[in-house]
Amino acid sequence: MVGRVCFLLVVSVVLLFRCAFAYDVTEKFTVDATLSLVYQKVSLDDQEAQSIGVEDSVGRGSGTVDLGFNFHPTDVDEFQVTLSFGAGNGLKYTPIFSLATNADDLESDLKNINGRDRDYLLEVWYKHTFKLKEDLSISGTIGIIDATQYLDQNPYANDETAQFMNEVFVNNPVLNLPSYDLGGVLELSFSDLSVKALAMGSRTEDWQAPGAYRGYGYYGLELGYKLKDPLGEGNISLLGYTTTKDFVDWQGVKGEALKGFGLSFGHPITEYLGVFLRGGWQDDKAQIIHQKSYSGGIDISGKLWGREDDNIGVGYAYLKGPDQGLLDCTHAIEGYAKFKITNFSHLTFDVQYLKDKFNDNTKLDGMVYGVRFVVKF
Repeated sequence: MVGRVCFLLVVSVVLLFRCAFAYDVTEKFTVDATLSLVYQKVSLDDQEAQSIGVEDSVGRGSGTVDLGFNFHPTDVDEFQVTLSFGAGNGLKYTPIFSLATNADDLESDLKNINGRDRDYLLEVWYKHTFKLKEDLSISGTIGIIDATQYLDQNPYANDETAQFMNEVFVNNPVLNLPSYDLGGVLELSFSDLSVKALAMGSRTEDWQAPGAYRGYGYYGLELGYKLKDPLGEGNISLLGYTTTKDFVDWQGVKGEALKGFGLSFGHPITEYLGVFLRGGWQDDKAQIIHQKSYSGGIDISGKLWGREDDNIGVGYAYLKGPDQGLLDCTHAIEGYAKFKITNFSHLTFDVQYLKDKFNDNTKLDGMVYGVRFVVKF
């Protein structure tokens, strides 16, 4: 109850930003706010619903408010603080599919973050950039960071509040990118080429002490290239990562590391059409859900029908489970249509089809229908 009251208070503040707070923003200090309201309903076959102990038709909603405070005291120094407040978990923690139908951070995600007794505070970091030449720079970031803001970027499949909602189309799930913990990033930019090295310390559930957490280290290295031509700008990147040996093996007796690699590509191919592709693999010595992931899709610009800020996205993903796991494979199809309502709001209609096939030849599949309303300042 307290969390919902706090959420409503923050919503009120957000709605006042336009007429009050925005006037205090200067060239060096900016504030952004995003209100996202989502409702999703899943439809399952009667027998399949009974087999997992849920209703054949479940509908739930959620709301989040994200607040970002950015301070640029100089051209080469930057400070960021990000807060998020939520009400409701939607379908995210309903045990239905192996993939989350909404990748946004919801009410339960925003409390006791990573088991650190910290609520609502997502990011606090400082960044300094060394400009060596006109097209050559090195920057370093340190603080509480989110790895998804630096690695596995894609112009068409990366934003759960404005693009696809399912987690498989927001970031590659086999990369196991950590969020909201202490870490650092080094970025080298040379013309259109970039190299990013990230190190973070995060926490996972401790298999030796149920209910407790075990710390682990995450290390990622990504090589990226901006693709520019008259049609627009895209990117291609290759990422490799590893963790410390703090994840349980299949026998439940010793620690193993998570490690793997991923590829991301996105670029316009006509004035109205863009494409994206992702692929990834991870080692299966530790207990994992998916070992391989392949996804791709298209983005259709609203320029095609005279509304530049509208767009339609369609994506398909295939994920393969490890040989020792219960899951054989997963199929995911998602389509959404986003329409601009005002200069600072949009409405999205979303449809997903998900199918999990298990190694005992059973399956679970169903449709997920969703609507998302976003106000952003």
